[in-house]
Amino acid sequence: MNYYQQILIILFIILINVVLQLGNSQIFGDITDSRVQIWTNSRENIKVQFTYLPEKPIIDTFTIMNFSVQNLNTGEHIKNFTAKVVVTNGQRLFKFENVTVPDGDFSVKYLFPDDGTHQVLLRINSKSIFALASFQVFVPHQSPPSLIRDDTNVIIAVAIIAIISIVVVIMLKRK
Repeated sequence: MNYYQQILIILFIILINVVLQLGNSQIFGDITDSRVQIWTNSRENIKVQFTYLPEKPIIDTFTIMNFSVQNLNTGEHIKNFTAKVVVTNGQRLFKFENVTVPDGDFSVKYLFPDDGTHQVLLRINSKSIFALASFQVFVPHQSPPSLIRDDTNVIIAVAIIAIISIVVVIMLKRK
């Protein structure tokens, strides 16, 4: 193995390390829990907890909306009811109808079509309970991806260009 091949291998190993380090910094970023919204109805003796994942919903990507319906006094789950979930931003309306809830916890998946604040309405129906709840989901504005603004892509591109340049120089020197 000649001197130029050794340099090329060393640069390739450096490039792999840079890419792996960038990947690790993204994987091990801060992990935070979704904010829990709570709605109570003392007349019906109900507490509803609502969360959604991801914490910052992405347009046209599934967001999981989780609901937990409990007895306000005991904390035990309300069982065997049907739910209706309506999602609206004031212009569009989407309904999940007749959701059967045997154990008090349920979720629905929704694709938010627009950014902004969306209202999530929940109606609970059982033999002895009729209740309504309201929650909000904020979908942040999302700009299209850009290769120039993403530091990771810029570093990788520079490293690839450097390696290609070195290979070309090595090849030209051999001739």
